[in-house]
Amino acid sequence: MEISENGIPLNPIHWFQFADDAAVITGQEKENQILLNRFTVWCQWAHMIIRVDKCSTFGIRKQITKSIQYLPKLFINSRLVPRVELGKSFRYLGRYFDFNMSDEDHKSEVYDTLTNILNEIDNLPLHPKNKILLYSRYVLSKISWHFTVSDIGKTWVNEKLDNIASTYIRKWLELPISATLSNVLLPRNKCGLNIILPSTKFLQCQTVSRKALKTSPNEATNYLWKDTSNYKNVQYDSYKNTKDVLTTIRKQHEEKLQQNMISQGSFFSNIIKHSTLSFNSIWSSVQSKLPKNIFNFTIRYINNTLPTRKNLLKWGISSTSECSFCLEPESLLHVVAGCKTYLNQGRFTWRHDSVLNFIASTLKSVDHSNLYADLPGYVSPSVLTGDELRPDLLITLGNKCIYVLELTIGFESNLLTNVTRKRQKYQDLINEQHKSYEKVKFINLSISSLGVFSHSSLDFIEMLNDLKFDEQCRKYCVRKIINICIRSTYYIFCKRNQEWNNPQLMSY
Repeated sequence: MEISENGIPLNPIHWFQFADDAAVITGQEKENQILLNRFTVWCQWAHMIIRVDKCSTFGIRKQITKSIQYLPKLFINSRLVPRVELGKSFRYLGRYFDFNMSDEDHKSEVYDTLTNILNEIDNLPLHPKNKILLYSRYVLSKISWHFTVSDIGKTWVNEKLDNIASTYIRKWLELPISATLSNVLLPRNKCGLNIILPSTKFLQCQTVSRKALKTSPNEATNYLWKDTSNYKNVQYDSYKNTKDVLTTIRKQHEEKLQQNMISQGSFFSNIIKHSTLSFNSIWSSVQSKLPKNIFNFTIRYINNTLPTRKNLLKWGISSTSECSFCLEPESLLHVVAGCKTYLNQGRFTWRHDSVLNFIASTLKSVDHSNLYADLPGYVSPSVLTGDELRPDLLITLGNKCIYVLELTIGFESNLLTNVTRKRQKYQDLINEQHKSYEKVKFINLSISSLGVFSHSSLDFIEMLNDLKFDEQCRKYCVRKIINICIRSTYYIFCKRNQEWNNPQLMSY
């Protein structure tokens, strides 16, 4: 580096390197002052103004056998540069530094930031999904810098920050303290809300920071990564990237739900085994557009934390778990799909016919076809099949093809059972129809009471495709069916332990 008579770098490229050198406090105070004076002259030559009120000094010196912090006396234009008080810290490039090299200031700032913003969001008159969206896209980004540059411990993040975030998420979703968040932390194609806790964001930030050190083109930086690959950082070095962190954390939640949580993990276990995962993203899209009360109902349904009498007894709120109509234990399955009294009252039939009515009204538009539906206002399928076996819906295309559709809406744990039962029940009818039609296609449409489609439901989409419904129309049909299932199940749940008033079929 070429230096002028005044000690100023001649090449402008070296100005900032010189400025960095001048910022380092080394040696005795007299030498520091000389260095600072040279830096001041350089700034004047470069037409820069040094504002003393924007500067600060931090001093450490050796006293006998140990280092201590002291208050240096450095001047710019005869003005004393402000000094960092004893025991206090200063901030450089977002990182706090103090004599003890602690992270207390980072902890305090990130804790206050998270608490204050979540409290502001909580006070806003927003739908829970929008509060969750603000948390995911704004709040986590506000604290990610601290996670990247500081040495905050993972345990502290788990105990402090996760607890704060979990408290607000539970409040927004109206989840009781006993409810697990593992379900809502899953991706949308598994009926989760695709959110993460601060501890997961912390792991991602540390992984990015460690990878930057490891892959830096600067050899000295690579040595820094090697020298710090100790017991504290080895856990972050094990991840390849942020996506790997997310995959690992979600896998842990899935294992927890499947292996350790029989009740609250039941929904997840069943949809993983028996549902059409490609439809689950559509399900999440429908869920996100539901009103607040129904939206939160779906979350608590998935967690099995709705106030059924069985749960109320478990929580010490009710003295009995018996259904007021049939005296069986009032579980979630019992309320939405299992009570025989409810079945006799037509509650489950009302939900079934609401979905069937939408399907029938949609298929009426198919050209050159005949439609038969087991609903008022339609020709009964028994005209072709007889009264012994009467499917929910038939649609014929001349003498060439007939579609036999049987709709079943039940609890998630019964998706596969319902598919097998209906296939066996209508096998003889299908064989019989082969005598009159070249093609006979059995559509075994099995859906859960919360609108989750089983594997066999792909036949329904194939039928719509054969009947010349384009992709947009097919997705529209799926969304409407999901919507009707969720809303009708919500109404059935709200009317538990009440008389049934035989409402009109839901046409939402």
